[in-house]
Formats: sequence, C-alpha cells, structure tokens
Amino acid sequence: MDCDPKLYKKEYDFFKNINQYIEYDELAENNGTNDISDLDYSFIINFDPDKIGDLKKVCNKFIYLVDELYRRNGGNTFNADYDFDYLNYWLNARLHAIDPETICTKFFFQNLRSEYSGIHISSEMSSGIYDIQKNELKDMNILYKLHKDFKELNDKIKERDSKQDVCMTYARNCVKGYQELKNKCTGNKAKFCDILTNFKNKYEKIDLCKYSLEGKTKKKLPSLESNLGESEEDCESLEKKPGAKWKEDGLDEEDSKNPSDFDTQSITIGSVATFGISFILFILYKVTSFGQFLRYRMNKNESVWENMDEEMNRSTHTSEYEQINSGNISYNISYNCE
Repeated sequence: MDCDPKLYKKEYDFFKNINQYIEYDELAENNGTNDISDLDYSFIINFDPDKIGDLKKVCNKFIYLVDELYRRNGGNTFNADYDFDYLNYWLNARLHAIDPETICTKFFFQNLRSEYSGIHISSEMSSGIYDIQKNELKDMNILYKLHKDFKELNDKIKERDSKQDVCMTYARNCVKGYQELKNKCTGNKAKFCDILTNFKNKYEKIDLCKYSLEGKTKKKLPSLESNLGESEEDCESLEKKPGAKWKEDGLDEEDSKNPSDFDTQSITIGSVATFGISFILFILYKVTSFGQFLRYRMNKNESVWENMDEEMNRSTHTSEYEQINSGNISYNISYNCE
C-alpha cells in the first residue's frame, strides 16, 4: 500500500516533555488494555487479518492516551504544541512494529476515528497524524528508547540500596543508542542535534558517588564517546580525604580510635575542667556579692570556733584546779586523822 510518507514536521518538539510522555506510555501499557464498547473493530480486518489481536490493542491504548492527555489539563484541552506530535509518533511506532510494509498510519487513524466518536474532540489531531518516513522513524525510535533508558537509569540510582550493575545496564544502553545517533547530526537536522546534545549534557552531569549504590566503584557513568568496556574513574575513597569520616567493620571514626587516645583525652578534659571551675569560684569569691556572703559566713564561723577554743581552755583550767583542790582535800583529811 502506498502510504505517502512525509518528512517529520514538528522536529522533535515533544522531546521537550519526554519524561511525561514516557509515563503516559507506561500507563497505557498497563491500563489501556480493555476493549472499548463503543468501538467497532471490524475495520481492522481490512489492514491485516492475521494481526487483528495486536491491532485491537493498539486501538485501545491509543484511545486511552488521547483521553488521558485530554483530561490532564482539566478535561477541555490538549497541549497542541506537543501532544499531537507525540500521538503521531506513538501511533506510527506501534503500527510499524506490527506491520512495517502494509499498514499506513494516516489511513488507519482515519478509519479508527470514523468508528469511534471519542477522538473527534479535536480537529487539529486529524491534520497532526500522518506517516513518518521510515529512516526518520527509526532514528526517533532510537532517540525515544535512549531517553527511556536514561529515565530508568535516573530512577534506579535514586532508589535506596540500588545496585550499580543494574544501573550500568541502562547506562550501556544509553551509550549504544547515543553512538548510533551521533553521526547523524548534520546541518539539516539542527533540532535533532539539539535534543541529542541536551541528552548528553544531562547524562554526563551524573556523579555516581553522590548516591548509595550497592557495589559502587565508579565516579561517572560510561562515557558516551568511548568504548563500552573502557574503565571510568573510581570514586575517591573517603579514607583518603583529609578530615573525612570513614567506616570500617561497622565502626565510624570515633569508635575506631585507639583506647590510649581516650585516656589522654580524659586526663586533658579533667584537668581543664578542674582549672575552669576553680577559676570561676575564685572570681565569684573575690568580686560578687555571693563572695561577700561567703566571707561573712567564714568570719562568723571563725569567731564561733575561737569562742569554742576559749571555752574549752577555761574548762580545762577549771578541771585542773578542781583536781588540785581535790588532792589537797584528800591530803588534809589524812593529816587530821593522824
């Protein structure tokens, strides 16, 4: 069938919102599988009777995408600059994957639209769906997969305890896809080259050392310009960084110190603390009203102790005097008896 393919009109505009469209694509794959009661699928037999099941799935997912994109903005509009561009690419890619030779995208869409009124909501969509030339569609498929792998890579490295080897699988896919496309950057494909350059900049900014990857050894992702097997710079070991904390066998820097260091620290801290407390008490005693109060109490206590000493001395003298008199009395009694 002569499909009358055309040059790609929009020049990759929807790639500006590529992550959003990848998410809608995933939603369609998971949720857009049910048959539509208002749709007559009988037209499909005119395209490829051996692929009726596959083509029915394409119809269901395409209608799901149209509906979701329309509802996204409050249920009354499309993002005309990007949505129709994406829908055109999506339908071209899916039909070409099923039958690249005999199914024309524009003709298939016109039949689908005539059988289902739900996609009559925009006249612009009709003019936005057309057959993309095979070579350009092939490049768009690689570019789309390149961004999808990169999105998966970004999601994986941000997961807690993600494994580096899983991330590297997506990274190598990105390298392979980029190298397939980089030589196609020519003067007549400026927009294509802009998209590819923007991808490269985002890819090369990723620093794996910032993430908690299990088995992490490399600082950067594999270079887009090098061979896949070429090694990259390792993450710098924390033990080698001046002043950096490190862990070994579950012990951090504080727990891994030599016990003698703690003894020295304890002695030093104790000496400093004793000196500091003594200095503060000295200032309080000499300068503040609290010091005057202490001096008053101390002087008063000294007077009490002095009075107690005098009393004790007097008591001692009195006791000695009584002992002497007692002795004399005893002596006198004995003398008188004789």
